[in-house]
Formats: sequence, structure tokens, C-alpha cells
Amino acid sequence: MLTPPVVKVAANSGQQIKIKIMPNKLPSNKESIFYLNVLDIPPNSPEQEGKNALKFAMQNRIKLFYRPAGIAPVNKATFKKLLINRSGNGLVIKNDSANWVTISDVKANNVKVNYETIMIAPLESQSVNVKSNNANNWYLTIIDDHGNYISDKI
Repeated sequence: MLTPPVVKVAANSGQQIKIKIMPNKLPSNKESIFYLNVLDIPPNSPEQEGKNALKFAMQNRIKLFYRPAGIAPVNKATFKKLLINRSGNGLVIKNDSANWVTISDVKANNVKVNYETIMIAPLESQSVNVKSNNANNWYLTIIDDHGNYISDKI
């Protein structure tokens, strides 16, 4: 829960938003994800009325992860919980970990075959279309908790 849910920020100032965790309403065996959308709309100033001006409204979408106590962070060991199976013209990647896993790169025999970032929910699978699925060696690059890119053979 966010408080306050909507705020107006005066010029040259800031605003804090408090995030209250509702642990009894969230699963205790896997991570949960939330999105915080922030819209920044520039003010209209009386000095610029009638003059040409270029203004940008900026929207940021921030991912927030809730990780219950006892769940390990995303790291090199996470690869051991990712499974790849061929399926038609693509792959099915199964995430057997309790973490959300962000895959930035899929390579077949060291050649990039997927150009979209993939997020796979904990204990779920996702189909991925790839250019070639007849490779023997698959490499994934995931993003860890610190924003580092970690690659490994699956």
C-alpha cells in the first residue's frame, strides 16, 4: 500500500512515498512483483503564457519486488533452477526458483537467438520464440539483484 497514493510536488522540492508491506496477503514461498508508476507533469508558468515552449511529461515505471524471509537472492545458483525444453519453433523455459527471473539474452551455440527481455514468474514456465532451436548448447544471461548480467550454460 502506498501513502499518499497521489501527490503534488511544489517546484524545487521533493516528496516521500511510504510503502507499507501487507505480509499476510502475500505468498511466503515466492517473490511478488509490483509496479510503481510515477508521472511527472511540468507546471504551466505565467511567464511563458503566449510564448512557444516545449514541455515533456515523464512517466517512470519502477518494479518493486517483495522477497519473503528465507528466499535466496537471484545469483549464479539460480541457473540450476532454470530448465529449457524444445517446443515447436521455440523453447519453453521453466523457472523452478522462488524468484522472478529476468532473462536478457538467449544464445544457441553462442549465437544470440532472442532479442526480447523475458521475465519469468516464480515456479512458472514461459514460451520463447527463437530463430534456431536445434542447438546443443544453450546459454542464458540473467540480471541479478544488483543489475549485473550473469551468463551461464543451461
